Amino acid sequence: MIVDLHIHSKYSPDSTVEPKTILKVAKERGLQGVAVTDHNTIRGGLETLKINSDPRFLVIVGSEIETDKGDIIGLFLTKEIRSTRANEVIKEIKEQGGIVLWAHPYREGKNLLPSNLIKSVDVIEGFNAKTYESQNMLARQLAERYHKPMVGASDAHSASEIGNAATMVNCSNIEAIKDSIIKGKTQIIGFKLSYDHLYDFQLPVRQQA
Repeated sequence: MIVDLHIHSKYSPDSTVEPKTILKVAKERGLQGVAVTDHNTIRGGLETLKINSDPRFLVIVGSEIETDKGDIIGLFLTKEIRSTRANEVIKEIKEQGGIVLWAHPYREGKNLLPSNLIKSVDVIEGFNAKTYESQNMLARQLAERYHKPMVGASDAHSASEIGNAATMVNCSNIEAIKDSIIKGKTQIIGFKLSYDHLYDFQLPVRQQA
């Protein structure tokens, strides 16, 4: 399955994309799933999930939380995240059975998470299509250092950006996707890097036990 795990809808203050547009564009671009991860709310994910009528297309409810230590994404959420402190955000995500995705760790020039919190992260965004490649490279190096799975995502704030990067997940059904992401059975697909240059790369699928 190919999924874009970081998309913003009109429920983010810096986006105007309708949930129905996310579904339409994602399918047109060959994606089999999306995670709608609005800033500090799951409203966009819930609405996109509600209007999705295709049982073969996966909608993951998520949120990108602005914490005191940088942006942390929760995937597979069922409730709003209330805290803004990184350690408490991670705890809240895990308590509802979600995945903790560390978004663009070096976008501000350096990562802010201390070592003990990095160890609590499930997945690191190794390719963000709106981040400089030098910073993406640091993120991938960080993931390797801490033996964390990596994913790629567009960080789309407009319809034209959906699918600019994505993740190929090594599973054949929707039910297995969460387990595959956590175990690192993923392949980053980077189609376009907005701030550097057109960029096309793939990392091999990681096979972890």
